[in-house]
Amino acid sequence: MTPDVPNSACEAVKVLLNLSLDRTFDYFIPPALRGRIQPGMRVSVPFGKSKKPRSAYVAALVPRSERNDLKPVLAIEGDDERPLVTPALARLGDWMADYYCCTREQAFRSLLPGAVRNGRIRPKTVKQYYLADAAKAEQFLASAPPRQKKRADLVRLVFLQPGRTADFLLAETGASAAQLAGLVKNGMFVTEKKQAGRDPFRHAEIKPTRPLDPTPGQKAAIDMIQAALDAAPDPSVPHTILLHGVTCSGKTEVYLQSIAHVLEKGGDAVVLVPEISLTPQTVLRFRARFGEQVSVLHSGLTDGERFDEWMKVHAGKVRIAVGARSALFAPFRNLKLIIVDEEHETSYKQSEAPRYNARDVAVVRGRMEGAVVVLGSATPSMESYRNALEGKYRLAVMPERCDPSVFLPEVHVADMRLEANEEEKIPFFSKELISAVRERLSRKEQCILFLNKRGYSRQMQCDACGFVPACENCSVAYTYHRRNESLVCHYCGDVLPAPE
Repeated sequence: MTPDVPNSACEAVKVLLNLSLDRTFDYFIPPALRGRIQPGMRVSVPFGKSKKPRSAYVAALVPRSERNDLKPVLAIEGDDERPLVTPALARLGDWMADYYCCTREQAFRSLLPGAVRNGRIRPKTVKQYYLADAAKAEQFLASAPPRQKKRADLVRLVFLQPGRTADFLLAETGASAAQLAGLVKNGMFVTEKKQAGRDPFRHAEIKPTRPLDPTPGQKAAIDMIQAALDAAPDPSVPHTILLHGVTCSGKTEVYLQSIAHVLEKGGDAVVLVPEISLTPQTVLRFRARFGEQVSVLHSGLTDGERFDEWMKVHAGKVRIAVGARSALFAPFRNLKLIIVDEEHETSYKQSEAPRYNARDVAVVRGRMEGAVVVLGSATPSMESYRNALEGKYRLAVMPERCDPSVFLPEVHVADMRLEANEEEKIPFFSKELISAVRERLSRKEQCILFLNKRGYSRQMQCDACGFVPACENCSVAYTYHRRNESLVCHYCGDVLPAPE
């Protein structure tokens, strides 16, 4: 849609249907809907010979179509006529379709959770009870016979606590549902349905926290992030900051204080964590600091909970979204900060089309919407660290732990070539490892031995010349599998028979 053409002057729309055809279809806007339809809305349209209407998303509005045989848009779907896909997210979806070589329909599906996309979930409502006539209620309480004690208790409770649900009233008074219904039928009570949110953390005990005094490393990182947030968006200045902090250096406190700065300026923030299992504890920490301004978005919620949490963001009721990679598409309209915690994790990669990496898409969304992106990790990915060294990202380093009483572990790397025995064979364990384990056992302490390999041996080496077969494609040693006597490259899948 061209910017100088108002909605009311547009006579047609281009819509996307869930058909994986990677194209839009034109429909004309009937007079009753003209001026009401916007890009990103879900609408109902006829398609083909099917008698059942299909749901579609409006990709663009046009003054007129090149075709003259258009079918009409039937209706706007949903209880709210605000677009489900914001213009900024629509641009991001177009970029994803182009960059990740998928259809626009697939890209747009990833922008909305299934609970919102399918249109079958509705807001949860509860029936609340109120007195129809206070004078009539007082007269009933004054003259109620003993056999109507339960009804009198119900009237008295609603008089004192109007707007309660049936479950509460029946539990408090011990009355029956029939007695409650009778009071509604005879006009003593009136009911009203009100929307009630599904809170996935309604049973969690949250104790409020206050900002901590930052360490020098934290202070430097916070100052860098806040300076980037306060500066006007400039394409020549990197909007992405790599926060390289060792374990227990206090990266979460940096996130919290940076988000507090965003909220003071009236902006919104998204926080991504790599695993769903980490989301609850992360949300609790953020809710302890920011209260009900935090929403949680991930696939581990029920459809109803996910619908309500997403709608909180859509309606502007919350300012912070925390979740796994799908939380990146939270429909904020004033996004100022995106935080990707543990940015090196491979779980940020989507395994089905569009096969996007949430970390990379976060950088692109930040650039499109003028938001600062913070990539946090104790072990940054090689590509992110290279981008920081080349000046594409800014680098904030926190080399010390925030608790001086906690030290980093000492790491010893043993050169197994020096461990060869008299027969020139290399043992499985080094002498240093065996000595250290025995020393711990003598102290009644515990040890953990972690073996992160597949196959019988990580490599096959010639005892005579030291030759190690390596994959020509990946330049890594083949893994020896004894069961089928083969050499396997676990990077590209190349397989060779093991030499005798």
